[in-house]
Amino acid sequence: PFVVASTLDAKKVLPHRIRWIARPNLAASQVSKVEFLIDGRVRWDEEKTPYVYGDNSNWLVTSWLAPGLHRFTVRAEAKDGRIARRTTVARVVAAPSPPAALRGRWEHSFGAGTWLLTVDKVGWKILDPFGTGNLIDVAYFSGGRLQARGGIFTKVDDPFEGNGWCQDLNAPVNYRWSVAGDTLSLTHFGADRCTDGGEAAKQHYAWVGAWTRAA
Repeated sequence: PFVVASTLDAKKVLPHRIRWIARPNLAASQVSKVEFLIDGRVRWDEEKTPYVYGDNSNWLVTSWLAPGLHRFTVRAEAKDGRIARRTTVARVVAAPSPPAALRGRWEHSFGAGTWLLTVDKVGWKILDPFGTGNLIDVAYFSGGRLQARGGIFTKVDDPFEGNGWCQDLNAPVNYRWSVAGDTLSLTHFGADRCTDGGEAAKQHYAWVGAWTRAA
């Protein structure tokens, strides 16, 4: 029989982020597509292996989901029309809040114009001057350090979600932050393997410097 396995199998409580991968028991040449559904709604799909939620090497980040039980389903469709499903019912815990000084809206001038940043418990939402954006998972550490991680996706191919600098790689990038009055200062340290090849070629090119609290 045609079946599909899920890396969420047997999970009762999901962490803040987890690899969600579907593994059909057919060769990739026989699989038409794989869909990832949360509470019955398609949130991601893949037509090529590996079948990973949120794009290759990425995670399912649960910060945008309400705390409580949710249904996580992988639905694989074979080219001959057969369908295989696998559902996990698991609990999501409340996302931690970012440091109080960071929460809110910030703006920053770089390159072609103004970048707008919103920091909340979901992650960092960044609107760029080009009419698109990013939604990025960020972890906070002691000593004024933070780490930008993979992109967050809540729906299929949303132009305002994911980590546009780091698609397929989703590598961590480290920063130091401080807030004085209405100014957020970001500095970068360590490696930055995230690049989109454009004006803001490296992630930290666009991020470092002074951000002003926005109304």
